Amino acid sequence: MPSHHFLDANVLIGSLVEWDGQHRCTYRYMQQEGFRRHTSKRVYAECADVLGRFRRTVLQYLEYVEQSIPGHPDPLTLDQTIDRLTGRRMRMLASKREQNVLRSFVRRNKEDLRNAMLGTEEGWRAFRRDVIRAIKGALGSLDRDCRDDPFAPVVCHACCPGDYDDCFPGEKSALADALGYEPDTLVVPDSYYLRVSRIREEVCFVTTDTIHILRNRERIEEILPGITVRDPGAFLAGERG
Repeated sequence: MPSHHFLDANVLIGSLVEWDGQHRCTYRYMQQEGFRRHTSKRVYAECADVLGRFRRTVLQYLEYVEQSIPGHPDPLTLDQTIDRLTGRRMRMLASKREQNVLRSFVRRNKEDLRNAMLGTEEGWRAFRRDVIRAIKGALGSLDRDCRDDPFAPVVCHACCPGDYDDCFPGEKSALADALGYEPDTLVVPDSYYLRVSRIREEVCFVTTDTIHILRNRERIEEILPGITVRDPGAFLAGERG
């Protein structure tokens, strides 16, 4: 297995956000030693954008809950109330990813959410501040750990082209046919560009994206020689990927 890894945005985000559905696996993967981790400015920008959307999604949900709950909620039916409000709010979200984030947030923080709803107004504000602080912390960790520095935990390369129409036209076209998802026809070639131009060794593209990437990994490896594709669980004892 290659010692150089290229990280997709879902791995970085999952490792930083505790209520992300992939947190356990991605966080454990990031603690593993023996790999040189890389990514691109394109992936970094996606992470920053997604974390910003996470912040808006969760804070808008908390505002919706605050406006919808009665002044003195019944502790005996509060779990059902939370589930009902969460379901309503999720139906208002167009993005599947934001729906998943909200579902995971509520599931992981339900006890704290419950206590905040039963507590004082100041307790509710404190809970909201904690949520904001957690997302700011994730953005801070992204900036601290993912940078264009050979000694960074994740080397964030700024050298990848804006597109691959000139650099790898055949590979990009083949990936577009295989993946059927335009953004990945830029991110996946970033790993190949770095393998060819900078790293000059085999590179493993690490992702949790089953729909577009993992289920097409054999085709990707065929199109991009020297690239292997794996789930982060492939590097954890007792898990497969």
